[in-house]
Amino acid sequence: MSTPASRNGSMRAADTDRIQVAQLLTDAAAQGRLELSEYEDRLAKAYAAQTYDELDRLSSDLPGAFSRGPGGGPCHPAPSTLLLAIMSGFERRGRWNVPKRLTTVALFGGGVVDLRYADFTSPEVEIHSYSIFGGQTILVPPEVNVDSRGVGVMGNFDHSVDGGGSPGAPCVRIKGFSLWGSVGVKRKKRKAA
Repeated sequence: MSTPASRNGSMRAADTDRIQVAQLLTDAAAQGRLELSEYEDRLAKAYAAQTYDELDRLSSDLPGAFSRGPGGGPCHPAPSTLLLAIMSGFERRGRWNVPKRLTTVALFGGGVVDLRYADFTSPEVEIHSYSIFGGQTILVPPEVNVDSRGVGVMGNFDHSVDGGGSPGAPCVRIKGFSLWGSVGVKRKKRKAA
């Protein structure tokens, strides 16, 4: 007879559980915690995982590891990422998993967040952008819905692309402020392959 814990660990995982572990693995690879070959191997196993136990084994040695809460149900870390530029810059481009919450900070620096080729892990994404004596650009594809609510103080926080998008497409909510700096939001088509 199996114990409640073992039954719960062998419970079937949902797509959202696999996506959250994939985001955790992607963040770990970006931080240099996983070699590229190990990242690719774990990512393939995460998407093929059927149970919570399989997902636990793939992420248990990483910060913010996937785990089960009381009663064995999923207990997920809040998928979020921080991009920080202090007298420097950051770029997030190409194919990557967009977390549910993203915070970007440019202090005497700059950054680019390109969502055109990114994979959305949630139908709503919240981006908190802060620019102080710096600048940031957020690139969104034409079909994505945008809701921008930032404030510029002696600077600029772009609201020109609010709305638009396609019904059923992900919604990107951009909040924050710009002090003697800028946060620009631009719609840009993907380049032809």
